[in-house]
Amino acid sequence: MKALKYRGPWDVELSEVPDLHATGDDDVVVDISYCGVCGTDLGIVSGSYPVAVPGVTLGHEASGVIAEIGPAVTSIAVGDRVVINPTPYCGRCRMCRTQRINHCVGKHGTESGVSYDGAYAGRYRTTSAFVHRVPDDVSLRAAALTEPLSCVVAGARKLQPPSLSAYTYVFGAGPLGLLYTWVLSLKGLTPVLIEHSAARLEFARDRLPDGTAAYASLEEARSKYFNDPAAPIDIVVDTTSALLEDLFPQMAPGGTYMSIGLKEKVASIDTMLLADRSLSVIGSIDSLHGSFDEAFHLITTGRVPAERLVSHVVPLDEFRTGFAALGCDVGARRFGPAEQASCKVLIAPGGGGE
Repeated sequence: MKALKYRGPWDVELSEVPDLHATGDDDVVVDISYCGVCGTDLGIVSGSYPVAVPGVTLGHEASGVIAEIGPAVTSIAVGDRVVINPTPYCGRCRMCRTQRINHCVGKHGTESGVSYDGAYAGRYRTTSAFVHRVPDDVSLRAAALTEPLSCVVAGARKLQPPSLSAYTYVFGAGPLGLLYTWVLSLKGLTPVLIEHSAARLEFARDRLPDGTAAYASLEEARSKYFNDPAAPIDIVVDTTSALLEDLFPQMAPGGTYMSIGLKEKVASIDTMLLADRSLSVIGSIDSLHGSFDEAFHLITTGRVPAERLVSHVVPLDEFRTGFAALGCDVGARRFGPAEQASCKVLIAPGGGGE
């Protein structure tokens, strides 16, 4: 089978590797239908997020069809359509026992697309606890967004708004920005989405929850949505990693700034303001206890219209085209803002077709 292998920054290539098979009693082998391109993948490829082990197969946001199971597996069967939770955890270390499975101390060697062979490949091997059967009326394209939505659910849990009328801003109209807009809306907030790219902004505007809006700048959002050029900033979700230093002094008392981007950015803040205005600065990454199940529920019940966020589906052989749609040009070794209408890009190792 083919697999997209990471050798080092800007050094990724399709390689022929042996087919995977069930070798353990609880093994589950999945024929991959779709695997979403994540910002983590782009950071790994570009060298801006150097966490992957050289030689690993990339990819972790996947759905597909069960190809083989071990003899102890009873919860699913060959032929079942499933979505994969790509972040196993031991359940025994202190991080796991204190509800922080996203920081399990034993995850090195198990983290898909980072230290364990991921899902930009014909097949993926896991165990039965980390696959969920997809209902017949839900597409595998939609199901592939369960993992990023799980990360959003985990982050949204950390936000404790002072009021449901809090002025809430989401910066960045990529998949996580749009998913945060949906999840925060389900929590009762009314987030405003801000995106500088005209192409991405246009794509996002047709895919927002009722009552929300998207603008090209904070200034435009304040003037047009809140009818106040000095509208307060109660809650910020920053998907860009770049805005803390600029926005922190503008935060309203009791406000919360959450950063979810994985780009290195050193910022200075005034700690007197931190205390004097009762501000919170938090970060969020990966899934927490139960967030994958919650995300799966939101997608399978249609509460979050995941498939509408898919902008591109490309075969595995054309992975460079998919990465380029998100601003990551592997051939030119250049990573910057997306210049075309794009959101969630799915790689289809099996050719898609659903």
